[in-house]
Amino acid sequence: YQRRVHGIFLLSIKYIQEMDLEAIINWILKNPTLYPGKHLNPAPRTTEAVKPLETVAQMMIIWRAMIEYVQEKLLNGKSVNIKGFGAFAYDIATDLPKIAIKSSTTANTVEEQREERKHVHKIRPVFVVDNKLKACLMRYPGKDELEKPKSQASVYQKGFNTIYCNPVPIAAAAFLGKDVVESSLNAIFNAVQDLTKHDKNMELRFGFANVRITHRDLQVTFKPGFGSSLNHKDFEYKMRQSDAQTAEHWKQTYRQKWAQSSPSKLMQKRH
Repeated sequence: YQRRVHGIFLLSIKYIQEMDLEAIINWILKNPTLYPGKHLNPAPRTTEAVKPLETVAQMMIIWRAMIEYVQEKLLNGKSVNIKGFGAFAYDIATDLPKIAIKSSTTANTVEEQREERKHVHKIRPVFVVDNKLKACLMRYPGKDELEKPKSQASVYQKGFNTIYCNPVPIAAAAFLGKDVVESSLNAIFNAVQDLTKHDKNMELRFGFANVRITHRDLQVTFKPGFGSSLNHKDFEYKMRQSDAQTAEHWKQTYRQKWAQSSPSKLMQKRH
């Protein structure tokens, strides 16, 4: 009886065992015919000061740079769509405008009171599954996280200020070519689709959120405090493009924007 219980226990552990990113990369490298591309071999770095990496470490660096890129865009009030995987976006609910109340006891200035009255949106981070991945998720309920008219079929119409996952800044942060980054990301997310079809359990960690695929179902858990940090008047100011002056956009060069970005800080670390 004890042996039977122990065997069932080991079988259950094996059944619920999840594959992490490194296991997914190893799967890709073991099946080169399924996932051909430049990611299969170590690629030269864009600067001689950084040494070439092994294939696994190379794809791990690309993943890390992608996480920094996506998180920075989200914190700047933009949704990001990752091809073949899904989009990290926002669900926005609007409250009624707040009425100004004249009070001599308030400690806030007039400008601060105006900002508080403008803060009428409730923001919730969501994940919109790509249609290709959704077709592999047999047990996924398929509920739309973003309620939009049916005429808005594209995620770029549904998500607020949605942009695509640009491989150029990711490649610059990883000191690799753009084609290597595109090949690596396509292989990873194509492998996620194939492994989902094979009923494999996976967990992809993005830092700000964890995406878990279990028994062909998908669940997303955002980092505690990430959603609450979005419901602030300062973050809503970033999302309202009408408040920013046009001169500020044109005076700041692309080099200055890149220096302030999160992926540029990865370049300072010689990985």
